[in-house]
Amino acid sequence: MTATQFERRKLFYDLWQEREGIPIYRVFHVDDLATVKLDPWRRFGGKGAFINLADPYITAAALLEIPPGKSLKTVRHLFETWVFVVDGNGETKFEQPGYPARTLRWKKRSLFGPPLNVPYQHRNLDSEHPARLLMVTNAPLTLSLYHNEKHVFDNPFVFDDRYKGQEDFFDPEPEYLGGRVARVNFIEDTLQFQLMQWKARGSGAKSFHLSMSDHTMAAHLSEFEVGTYKKAHYHGPGAHVIILRGTGYSLLWQEGKERMRVNWKEGGMFAPPEQWYHQHFNTGQEPARYLALRRGGSPEHPLKIGLQGGEEGRGTVQVEYEDEDPAIYAMYEDELRKNGVKIRQPRISRVP
Repeated sequence: MTATQFERRKLFYDLWQEREGIPIYRVFHVDDLATVKLDPWRRFGGKGAFINLADPYITAAALLEIPPGKSLKTVRHLFETWVFVVDGNGETKFEQPGYPARTLRWKKRSLFGPPLNVPYQHRNLDSEHPARLLMVTNAPLTLSLYHNEKHVFDNPFVFDDRYKGQEDFFDPEPEYLGGRVARVNFIEDTLQFQLMQWKARGSGAKSFHLSMSDHTMAAHLSEFEVGTYKKAHYHGPGAHVIILRGTGYSLLWQEGKERMRVNWKEGGMFAPPEQWYHQHFNTGQEPARYLALRRGGSPEHPLKIGLQGGEEGRGTVQVEYEDEDPAIYAMYEDELRKNGVKIRQPRISRVP
């Protein structure tokens, strides 16, 4: 046998992105989702762009824009997606074959998950301003798994175990499941959703984990008080962090390597790389809140993909305050002093 050089192909998802003909942004951080430049996207009938943050091989993001008073094309697909409303007012119509059609009204900061493979159509109800939607999907995993575009976008299979056109399916009243977990298929305003204290993650931390539309993808809302910061931790890839309110920064680093800093404000988004420690700091005058949309990890439909924190000798998933580098607290204290904010974060040292 004659030895020849074998060249591996790109991921199918990467090839599909290139064929879609819209911008592909490969970035570490998006400063403002509302200002990202978009181009016409034939598949949806509006404008769009892909946003590939760190490690976009399980989950990735895309932006959609709907012209004033217009509707996009009806689409269906075998990948799960979250839809977060960056700006605008509109509605989405769902038409599960064999069941009643339902329409969901949404506004800025709304969150919902179209049920799997249900045909849906977005419409902008504002006749003067465009509406902008963020999609965080597991399309990279799904498209690369089947490597067949027609199977993913033109598959007639009906997942009626997930959705049967129920009248109350998108009821915004959450069903409490215990702990910090709720089942809810639509959140009208993610800024107003009530959270619970989570002192294990930080002295001023609150959070809630969401089970939505029978997704295997996970989501949670998190908030931390003025003058406080969260404990450093790490996990697998694909957690898209969207800033809903506040200003601050995050430190991100690989174990034993130099820390990177990302400054953020309302409308920003970033994704901590796989198995990188990351730590979030509130430097503003109001509680900071973010929405995290990510890979498998749904409370009701867990899907394990890759290493999780603390497994197989990878160390501790979380760094306690008393174990962190003292320079982290000093940096934060200095930032608050510049902003005229009183520090509320207790300085904790490990007793010898």
